[in-house]
Amino acid sequence: MRVVTPLADPVVGANHVAQVEVTIGDTAEEALVVFDEKAAEKRAERGLAPVEGELAERPSREEYATLPLDVMLPLMIEDHTREWGLTSGRALRLDVTIDTLKTANAAMAWLAGSSDQLAGMVEVSDATTGEPLGEFYVDVINSHSGLLGMAIRGAGIREELAEEFGIHVARQLSGREDRN
Repeated sequence: MRVVTPLADPVVGANHVAQVEVTIGDTAEEALVVFDEKAAEKRAERGLAPVEGELAERPSREEYATLPLDVMLPLMIEDHTREWGLTSGRALRLDVTIDTLKTANAAMAWLAGSSDQLAGMVEVSDATTGEPLGEFYVDVINSHSGLLGMAIRGAGIREELAEEFGIHVARQLSGREDRN
């Protein structure tokens, strides 16, 4: 993670996420289409209605794997910030711009190692006034080498990346390395 503009001390640890808006940059769009198609397939297999626009109600965590990334990532971020105790204080709006989304290449993992990656800029502002409060760049990289590394990697790659992205956001907003 790289801090671009630090959050002011009175905001760190004394906030809650009121809104998260995710934008997918052009550089991540191609990989996103593949991920979102797989999520839609999972959704259809479970007999769930396709996601169009905003959700009527918050889905269970088990349903996250069936959601498009721009719908799932805000839920993951909200879940993690709440788990880290960020439930009161200044209401924040997070504008997340994803610029990197890629999966490990099996051939490259065999030869030299490869990785799954989800990265993007998080701009933090006051949810009420719109006042800019800070920004930071999150870069989640899960590396894999050899066939064993790829086998251990398993399924749910997109969800794992989003989960770690949410944890990085919670760390930054709370000013702590762990949730305790």
